[in-house]
Amino acid sequence: MSTFVRIALAILVGASLPLVGGAPAAVPLPLCDVLPGLTLDTWKGAGVTPGADDQWDDDANWSLGIAPVRLSNPYVCVPAGGLPVIRAGQDANLVALDVAPTGVLQVEQGGRLYLSGGQLAPSKIQGRVELDGATLSGPAKVDVTGTLLLHSLGPSSETTLTTRECAYLPAPFPPGEGVCTPGVPLPGTTGQVVVEDQGIVDVSGGEVNLGDQYQLSVHGLLRVHDGGSVAADHGTRLELLPHTGLTPGTGTLRFEDDGDYLEGRNDFGISALGTVVNQGQIIKSGGTGTSLVTGTYSQPSPGAVTVRSGTLLLPSGSATPATVSAGGSYGSGRCLVPRQPGCQPQTFDLDQQNVQFRVPTTDQSGASVTVQELTTASSPGDIGLPVEAHATGLSATTADPAVLSLRYDERLLGGRGWTSVNVFHRADGTSAYVALPPCLAGGAPPSGQPACVDRRGLAGSSRNVFDAEGPGNAPDVVMVVRTVATSRWVAR
Repeated sequence: MSTFVRIALAILVGASLPLVGGAPAAVPLPLCDVLPGLTLDTWKGAGVTPGADDQWDDDANWSLGIAPVRLSNPYVCVPAGGLPVIRAGQDANLVALDVAPTGVLQVEQGGRLYLSGGQLAPSKIQGRVELDGATLSGPAKVDVTGTLLLHSLGPSSETTLTTRECAYLPAPFPPGEGVCTPGVPLPGTTGQVVVEDQGIVDVSGGEVNLGDQYQLSVHGLLRVHDGGSVAADHGTRLELLPHTGLTPGTGTLRFEDDGDYLEGRNDFGISALGTVVNQGQIIKSGGTGTSLVTGTYSQPSPGAVTVRSGTLLLPSGSATPATVSAGGSYGSGRCLVPRQPGCQPQTFDLDQQNVQFRVPTTDQSGASVTVQELTTASSPGDIGLPVEAHATGLSATTADPAVLSLRYDERLLGGRGWTSVNVFHRADGTSAYVALPPCLAGGAPPSGQPACVDRRGLAGSSRNVFDAEGPGNAPDVVMVVRTVATSRWVAR
């Protein structure tokens, strides 16, 4: 049993409606819960009382006659229909917040919302909280059954979720907030948003920061769209989890265009990337470009991946097959520069090879695709490590084959370019890797061969790639294979 008890109430606030005799009557607004030891200060301004304004710091807009900014331990209720606004330069430092269904709290550019209550005083978003270039911070647990909108307004007005304001913002900071010491991880409780089965976290407009070991536990939907991306600092955690209620389903990270879940900052001495646990599903549903997921990735059952459009890249692939639609691509990759939305994956010292597998555009049924970088070399002459790129249900022809792209960093190549690199294939049920021939002029493999290396010199053929990263001036290499067969592949 929980260590606290929530009691649903209907609270009579100062809104009124005229009766026949002209006397006002209190309007019962459904609503917010009681937390032991805390006194509710309920919004009765815009959206509740006709003619009232939306000013957060106006005493007249609150049931206690005192705005939260002038209370020592404020617990705020935004009732049904309430429309308060926290504006630039305003700091709302609350123990807890409860936004009832159809209530909307807007935090405008430069506004700050700090929630300090832990497990004993969690906050609830049953309606909607909108952060527009604003910050939600604090060590609170926030339960979302409604919508938390995270909308960035550009590089100088990013929306941020962070445990401590000092990790991202200038002083002044909320009373009692811990000190941010460069190179030293957060010693105490982290902030956490729990997205319940029907809840939504909506990311749009630009880069949204997930900072200072903040946690997102998603049973509902994490939606990334309209230019949105997430930059997750080292030490943060994203979990996509099964539903907790009676309705079947799982938490979902859905990319509706070419957004990303990228590496963020490393300011507090945590070397490992943020954690991504996919026990739900990751879907790329739109966009013809690339979406990357960066982090320390795991995919326990029943975790799933679906690519309906464009390209989706995970940190090193997964042993669990992904469902990939016609023309879609799936694979592994990482950006060189953290916090760079729209970056193209490349190889560098921390990620020296990657792989992409594209399903033929004529394969209208799609395929179940496994792409993962293996951990054991096949021979001393291997460049990097073998990869598994395997598909079941694949419909590929020599006229419209599957396309496999293997990229290797210059550190693995010893000065070699693409013309001196060969690709070998190992079919299912065999132990020997066999060298692939070059493709014919039209791109098909020679007669009797299931696959070939594209050495035709076209834009999408095997090639050298020069970038500014690296210890020398040698190129990276991309080897392109056109194939009607799958399984394991290695370059030598």
